[in-house]
Amino acid sequence: MKAEFLIDYCHQGDWQPQGGLRQSPIDIQTSLVQDNDETLATIQVNFSDKTATFFNNGQNLQLLGVGEATFNKRLFHFVQMHFHADSEHRINGKSFPLEGHFLFQSPSGEVAVIGVFYQAGEYNSDFESILNQYDQQKGEGTFSVDELIPENKSYYHYIGSLTTPPLTEGVEWYVMKNVLEVSAEQLQRFIDIHGRNNRECQLINERKVFSYNE
Repeated sequence: MKAEFLIDYCHQGDWQPQGGLRQSPIDIQTSLVQDNDETLATIQVNFSDKTATFFNNGQNLQLLGVGEATFNKRLFHFVQMHFHADSEHRINGKSFPLEGHFLFQSPSGEVAVIGVFYQAGEYNSDFESILNQYDQQKGEGTFSVDELIPENKSYYHYIGSLTTPPLTEGVEWYVMKNVLEVSAEQLQRFIDIHGRNNRECQLINERKVFSYNE
C-alpha cells in the first residue's frame, strides 16, 4: 500500500526552514577524513524490547521502540528508525540504494543518528519484518536490528542536521563504514510503499569529518 506524506522530495527547495552551514546529508570524501579525534569511542547499542510501534509522521514511515546506545561514553535512548531510498549520504560521490537512520536522544536533548548503508544482495529477514509493518501502516510489530546495524561499528562522524523539516542542526551523525545487504525485491518493495525519499547532499562548508575504527 502506497504511503502518503506531507513533504515533496521533488521540491526540496520549498522545505522550511532552509539555511544554516551544518546541514545533512553530505558526501563524505575519505581523503579528507581525519583520524585524530581522541574523544571518539566504540558505539554500543542495546534494544531491550523487541516491540515497535508504527508511525507515519507525514515525512517518513517510522518504527518507534525501546532501546539505548552509548556514543562517546554518553547514554542515549532510542527514539525511532526509518529508511531512505536512495541513500542520503554518499561516500566519495557514491550513493547506495538504501540508507537506514536510527535516531537516539540523550536525557539532555542531544540527538545522535546511526546511518547504515545497504546494497542489493542477500534477503534480509529483519528488513522484511520492517516492510511487513510498513505495508500494514498501523499498530505494533516485532523487530530486530541484528541484520540492520553492522556488528562492526566503525564509523564516520560529523555534526549535521535532521534531513527532513525542520532540518534542525546540531545532530551528531555516526555513518557506519560497513555496508549490509537487502534483496533487490525488498528494495523495490520499499520504493513501492514509500517512494524515493532522499534529500540532496548539502555543502560541508568548514566542518570536519572524523573516522573511528573498531
